[in-house]
Amino acid sequence: MAFNSLNSFAQENIHGFRLIEKRFVKEVNANCLYYEHIKSGARLMKIEADDENKTFGITFKTVPSSDNGVAHIMEHSVLNGSVNFPAKSPFDILSKGSLKTFLNAMTGRDATAYPVASMNEKDYFNLMNVYLDAVFFPMLYTDPRILKQEGWHYELTDKESPVVYKGVVYNEMKGAYSNPQREVRYQLLKNLFPDNVYGWESGGLPSAIPTLTQEEFVAFHKKFYHPENSYIFLYGNAPTDKELEFIDKNYLSKFTRGGFRANIEDQAAFKAPKEVTSTYPVLEGETKGKTFLSKSFVIGHNTDYTLSMALDILAEVLVNQESAPLRLAFQKAGIGKDVYASVSNYKQNVFTITVLNAEPSDKEKFASIVMDGLKSLVDNGVDKSEVEGVLSRLEFSLREGNSAQKGINYMNQNISGWFFDNDPFSGLEYEKMLSSLKEALKKNYLEKIIQDGMLTNPHALLLVVKPQEGLDAERNAANVKALADYKASLSPEETDKMIADTKSLIEYQNAEDSPEAVATIPMLSLSDISPKAAFYDCGVMDVKKTPVLYRKEFTNGILYTRLLFDMRTLTEQQLPYAALLSDLLGAMSTKNYSYGKLNHAFNVNTGGFYTSIQTYTPDFDDNNLRPKFCITTKVMKDKAPAMFELTGEVLLRSLMDDTARLHELISRRCSQLQSSMNQDGFDVAASRLPSYFSREGVFNQITSGLDYYWFITKLNDNFHEGVNDITMNLKAVADQLFSRDNLMVNITCEEKDLPEFNNRMSEFAQQLPQRKVEYQTWNLKPEVKNEGILAASKVQYVIAGFNFRQLGYKWNGNMRVLSQVISSEWLHNQIRVIGGAYGGYCRLSADGTFTFNSYRDPGLNKTIETYQKTGDFLKNLKVDDLRFTRYIIGTIASLDMPLTASQRGTRAFDMYLFNRKQSDIQEERNAILRTTVADIVPYADMIDKIMEQGAVCVFGNTQKVTAEQEHLKNLIKVDM
Repeated sequence: MAFNSLNSFAQENIHGFRLIEKRFVKEVNANCLYYEHIKSGARLMKIEADDENKTFGITFKTVPSSDNGVAHIMEHSVLNGSVNFPAKSPFDILSKGSLKTFLNAMTGRDATAYPVASMNEKDYFNLMNVYLDAVFFPMLYTDPRILKQEGWHYELTDKESPVVYKGVVYNEMKGAYSNPQREVRYQLLKNLFPDNVYGWESGGLPSAIPTLTQEEFVAFHKKFYHPENSYIFLYGNAPTDKELEFIDKNYLSKFTRGGFRANIEDQAAFKAPKEVTSTYPVLEGETKGKTFLSKSFVIGHNTDYTLSMALDILAEVLVNQESAPLRLAFQKAGIGKDVYASVSNYKQNVFTITVLNAEPSDKEKFASIVMDGLKSLVDNGVDKSEVEGVLSRLEFSLREGNSAQKGINYMNQNISGWFFDNDPFSGLEYEKMLSSLKEALKKNYLEKIIQDGMLTNPHALLLVVKPQEGLDAERNAANVKALADYKASLSPEETDKMIADTKSLIEYQNAEDSPEAVATIPMLSLSDISPKAAFYDCGVMDVKKTPVLYRKEFTNGILYTRLLFDMRTLTEQQLPYAALLSDLLGAMSTKNYSYGKLNHAFNVNTGGFYTSIQTYTPDFDDNNLRPKFCITTKVMKDKAPAMFELTGEVLLRSLMDDTARLHELISRRCSQLQSSMNQDGFDVAASRLPSYFSREGVFNQITSGLDYYWFITKLNDNFHEGVNDITMNLKAVADQLFSRDNLMVNITCEEKDLPEFNNRMSEFAQQLPQRKVEYQTWNLKPEVKNEGILAASKVQYVIAGFNFRQLGYKWNGNMRVLSQVISSEWLHNQIRVIGGAYGGYCRLSADGTFTFNSYRDPGLNKTIETYQKTGDFLKNLKVDDLRFTRYIIGTIASLDMPLTASQRGTRAFDMYLFNRKQSDIQEERNAILRTTVADIVPYADMIDKIMEQGAVCVFGNTQKVTAEQEHLKNLIKVDM
C-alpha cells in the first residue's frame, strides 16, 4: 500500500499515541492515521489531506436519560469559561479575533461534537486549545450561573412581577417546538425507541428543561466528558507531529483511563407494530387539512453501509421521485398535499413515509396504501431504470464532493462507523459501498428489504399527529398557573432570595470580563492577515451573439452552468407567474417525456437541474433592478449534449395544459410553503421587512415571500375556475422569457472544455425563438406596513431596520466592523444573554440595507427598545485597541472563507453583474483594516435615524404579538 506524505511519519508510538492503523483512502485522496492515546484512552484520526482549511473536532458519545436537555445545555455551557480561559464566554471572544472558517458545536441524539476549522495554522491551534480546555476543564463545576444562563432559571424582578422561566436553550427549544414537524419527530422516536437514548429529546423538551439540577448537570459532564469517551478528528495540512504533541502535552496526558466508554444498546424489536395519535397546537379555525400521517420502520444498523445506501435509494424510488408509485397512489386517493420519505441513520436505521396536510380520518386509507403499495413492489419488482437514475445521481454527488468544508463533511461521514464499528475509515470509503450495492441490486436486494424490513417487520409505527385549537393557549395558561402557584408557595425569605438571585445573575451578565481574563484568550494580530483582498473575475465572450461569462477552474471534468433570462421582459402582473413557472419546470411532462421519464433522464445525465429567480442591482442602485430567471445545472462534460437537449425540452415543450398535473404541483407547493413558514418564522419576517423600503424587497415578496404565498394559495383555492388563466399566463411568461436574444450564460469549467461547451451551448441557443427584447416598467412601491404576523409559535422573531442609502449615507467597508461591534458587543449580551433569546444581531449590506434581528426571542417590545438604544450604546462606546482588533479580525474572517471551484465561478459572475471591481473589493478591505473606534462612533446618528423610520416586522406568538403591538400597524393571521 502506497503511504507517502510530507506530513506522514506514522510511527508506531509517538507523543503518547499508539498507531492502530494507517490506510490510504482514495476517496479522500489522502493518508489516514488511526491512533489511541495510551494513557487516557482517547481515540484520534488524522486525514493528511493537502488542504489548507485545517479541521479539528472532538466528539463525545453522550447518552441522556430524560428530556431535560442536559446534553444540549452542556454543549452551550462548556464554552462559557474554562480553567485556562476564565472569561464568561471564551467562544464569543475567540470568534471575534479568529480567522476561523468554521466554529460551532452541535448536539445529536447520541453525540455532542465540537468542530473548528481555519486556514491559518496559528489560529487553528488557538481554536483547538480553547475547545479542548472548554470540554475537559469547564467552569460549570464551580459556577452555577452558567447553567442558569444557558439552560434555565426562575426570573423574578420584584415582588409584584410574575415568576417566569428564562434561559437560552429553554427559549431555543420553545422556538424549535413551534414547528409541528419537531413534534412529529419527537413522537416518532419516542415511540420507536422507548428503551434507549433515541427516545429522548437530547435538545430538551421545553416542559422538561426546568427539571435539570446543577448536581445532575455536573454528574453528566463527569460521566461523558472524559478522553476515553471521546473521538478526536484532524484533517488538513497541519503537521501531524505537532498536532499530536500539542494534544498530548496540554490535555490528554493529564488524564488516566477510567474504564468507561458509553454504550448504546439496540432497541429490541416490537412483537407487533404500534399505532399512536398525538396533537400539536394551531390557531383557531386552522385544523382542516393539517394532520401529519407517518409510517416508520426500524431496519438494520447504520454500519451496514450497503443497507443504508439502499434505504436512501428506496426513499427516492418509492416516494420522493415525481413518478414514485406511493406518491402517485396518495395523489390518486386524494390524501394530503405532499408526501416524502426520509432515512434517519441512528444506530438503527429508521425509514419513514410522511404525508402532510391530511385529515385524521385518512389514517386507515394511508396505512393501506403504504402496505399495499409495498407488497405490489415486492410482487412486481422495483423499477430498475428508476433505481439506475437515482444511483447515478448519488454517485455524481459522492464523487463531486462540492463542499469547501471537506474536513467537517468527512468528520460527519466517519462518526457512525467509528462509534458503532470501531472503524473510522469505513464511512469514507464509498466506492466499496457502491460496489457492494451494485452487486446486491442484481439479486432483488431492494425487494428483500421491503419484504423483511417493512412488510413483515413488527418494529414499525403508524403515527397520527393532528392539530388542536387552543392547545397553545392551554399550555401557556398551565405554565403561568404552575409558576404562580410556585411563587405563592415561597416564604418571604425565599421570595427575597429569588429576587436577589435574579438581580445577581443580571449583574453577572452585564459585567465586563476583567482585562486579565480576556487576555488569556489567544488571538491573531493584524500582521497575521493578508492585506490583499481575494477577487474572482470572469471572462466575457460573445458566442454567436449570446454573451457567455466564464470562469476557468479545475473541476474534474464537471461543467457548472447557469442559463439566465432577463425578467425585465415581463409585466409586473406576470412576475408571480414567473415564480410559479420556476416551481413547475422540470416537474411537468413535456412533448417528448412524461414527468417521470424526464426526472429519470435528468438523474441519469446530470448532477442536478434547478430553477430559481435571482436579483441583481448594479452599483447597488435599487432603481436599477435586474432580476434573472436562472436554470442551473451541473454535468460531466461528456453529458453536455444530453443536458442541453433536456433543458430545451423543458423550456420550450413543457405541457402547461396538463391541468391535473398542474393542480397537483400547485397544491403541493402551497403545502411546502406552509411547512417552510412553520419551520422558519425568522425568514418570513426578515424577508418581509425590506419590502417596506426597497423595490428589490417588494419584488422578492411577489416572487418568493408572503405575497407569493397568498398568490399561489388563491390559485389553488380557485383552481378550477381560474385554470385557463393560469395556463395562459404561464405560457405567456415562458414565451416572453425564453428567447435567444434574452439569454446570458455563465459557465465554470476547465479551459480545455470551454470550446466544446460553447459549441453545444450555441446549438441550444439556436433552438430558442428569436424575439426583440423590450423591457417593461414596474410600479414596485415600498410601503412601511409594520406587520405582526400571528402564529402558533412559542417565541418571536423581531426584525427592524431601513436603508441607510435612502437617508443620505454611503457604504464604507468599516460598516462591516460596525456590524460586528453592534452584534457582539451590544445585541448578543442584551438579547441573548440577558433577554434569553437564541440570537440577536444586526446585518449591513452594501446595497444600504440595515436590519436588527432577533431569533427565537421570548420578548418583543423589550427587544425593540434594545434596538432603539443602540445609538446611545455607540455614543458611549469605549473599547481598547486590543479588543477592537478582535472585531477587525472577525470581520475579515467573514470575508475570507474557502470556496469550491463552482462557488468561485458564482462569485465571479455575481461580481460582474453587480459591477464590482477589484479596486472596490480592495478598498473595502483596506477600510476594514484601518478602522478605529473613532470611525464607528459617528454611525450612532445613522442608527438613530434608521430607528426613527419605525420599520418593524414581527413573526410570533398570537397572544404576545397582540398584547405588545405598540410598534405595529397591522396584525396578519397567515394560514399555516
